[in-house]
Amino acid sequence: MKATKLSFVPLALLIFSSATYGGEEIDRLLAEYSKIETVTCKIRRTKEGTAGKMKFLSRVYYTNQNKLHAEKLTPVKQRTIVDGKTLFQYTDGSKNKGFSRSIEDLSPQMKISLQYVPGTAMDHLLHLKGRDEITLPATEEAIKRVGVQTNNKYVVLLFNVNSRLSGVDFFKTEAMETKIADYNYSDFAEIVPGTWIPMAHVATMSNDQFNFTEKVKIDSYIANKPIAASLFIPSNFFDKDIDFVDDFAKIFPE
Repeated sequence: MKATKLSFVPLALLIFSSATYGGEEIDRLLAEYSKIETVTCKIRRTKEGTAGKMKFLSRVYYTNQNKLHAEKLTPVKQRTIVDGKTLFQYTDGSKNKGFSRSIEDLSPQMKISLQYVPGTAMDHLLHLKGRDEITLPATEEAIKRVGVQTNNKYVVLLFNVNSRLSGVDFFKTEAMETKIADYNYSDFAEIVPGTWIPMAHVATMSNDQFNFTEKVKIDSYIANKPIAASLFIPSNFFDKDIDFVDDFAKIFPE
């Protein structure tokens, strides 16, 4: 068993319909999401593809003060607690060994996973923050599209008539000939005034080796309500006999 990490991917130049902007839509969305300071919710995931089908159920408690308590209930029980300074994670069946590392020593990807508000697309947006945006022609699926070039892929953000982020597409190049992944968001709810969160997500990914679809349903979403401080105290939930180490390879060696 492998430990689960915190876990989130030229032809002739296309003619775009507008100018380049420095993070206009990305910054707007991140500003909206920043209004959410605490979250409690349940998340159901179904992954299906070449490797089979799996269902996941989790309870999540989040604060924007680097505090997180995520309890995965199925298919394998796993608990992750971040107390504001250090991350602790333990998976059933790991022979009393858990993973722990200070926040400042986490990988960039793991740091981002602690920053994004549950249910949002912040895991994508934080990777794109600070990059130039180019407005692309509208389509039947999106009244507005924004293209962002990263180091190794081209990302297109799709917006619906209400200016809500309805999708994120990933392409190999700016030519947008080969799509490698897409995320679609729906069933929006206004969680706090002016901030809408999609309660349904569908992601598809494919390459030469595999393909899979992930469906996410979020419910019992409560924002900006007090969360018991005791939920972020690791000793309240982890057995004192667990040996926390700073490398997943020490838990499940190759």
